Amino acid sequence: MSVSASPDTAALAACHERLRVVFAPDQPVFITDEVYDPVGPLWRVTLVHRDTHGNWYRRRYRYDVPSDTLYFAGEQPINSDDARAARRTGRPPGARGRSG
Repeated sequence: MSVSASPDTAALAACHERLRVVFAPDQPVFITDEVYDPVGPLWRVTLVHRDTHGNWYRRRYRYDVPSDTLYFAGEQPINSDDARAARRTGRPPGARGRSG
């Protein structure tokens, strides 16, 4: 997972709060990528989640920092290998990044 260096970690925490509202508390969600764009300024977040039917999807979101708004940017079904990789390397919204 990549996380870009940014002085705006408070905005990333706000983004994670918005994401927690989107998904049920017991729904598996794993963030696989977070990229900060200082021009926006905004955060681009890619995550993998399992729906209520057991299917896995990759979703993309854009969090606009000035307006404090989370935008849905698309969803794609993924295969079981990609889902396993996301569960292994990703992390739930709000969890600390992995060092390493």
